[in-house]
Amino acid sequence: MSHHPTNFAGDVKVAIKTAVEAAIAGSSAEVAGGGGHFEIIVTSAAFAGQSLLNKQRMVLTAIAHLMKGDSAPVHAVDKIETRIP
Repeated sequence: MSHHPTNFAGDVKVAIKTAVEAAIAGSSAEVAGGGGHFEIIVTSAAFAGQSLLNKQRMVLTAIAHLMKGDSAPVHAVDKIETRIP
């Protein structure tokens, strides 16, 4: 796990989970990682009929605010897995 300096106050994994679940209807998110690098698994019926690229865009759009700036708490998303319940 790498070290990524940030001025973010709080639990980054909780912030990612909260942002994803707020942005994607009926979703449930699991977040692992740290040091600026994270893996996200999201389950939602909203993914039905969506392309892989669009599903990943939905997740990344939800956390875009956590990836902005030089000291953003999220430096990289190493893995995004989307599931349909």
